[in-house]
Amino acid sequence: MSDWYWFSENNRLMLSMGKEWQCTTAFGQQQIIDLPKSKQLFNLTDTECYLTFANHLIDSGGQFSDAQLTHILINATAATMFHKPVSPKSWFFDEIESFGFHHRLARVSNKINSGVVLVLTDEHSLATCMLISSKLQLNENKTLNQFDLIKLAKTRLAPLLADTSSQLTA
Repeated sequence: MSDWYWFSENNRLMLSMGKEWQCTTAFGQQQIIDLPKSKQLFNLTDTECYLTFANHLIDSGGQFSDAQLTHILINATAATMFHKPVSPKSWFFDEIESFGFHHRLARVSNKINSGVVLVLTDEHSLATCMLISSKLQLNENKTLNQFDLIKLAKTRLAPLLADTSSQLTA
């Protein structure tokens, strides 16, 4: 990963992964604390974050293609390293009696539908999560798109266990 670096293009956060491949993250200037003005090396902290999330997702038993897994990991790392804090929005989701998360994966549900999230940070009674399902309708007017962040009370997170995560696709 020594030739990987963050940069911005068209007000979007990007990651160059060598000469062969570049990835546009889901995050633009509005969501990022400081959009890199020039090349910013993918450093040891970025690498540790990337590999930690990789281990969680691989251990989850979810069925991801290599491309899906890489895209999720890049966006999770970008969100952890660059995203502005988000405020809690627990009221969009049903409370779960047996709550928590497993391998940092959880299911969130409301009256309209449900989706799978990756827990990025775990803070006391709240968790900042990234949607890894393709889309999640919050209400009649609001939708979360893949890789959008949301902060929730942990009582809204249903653990996604290995036997159910085998049905998971990004």
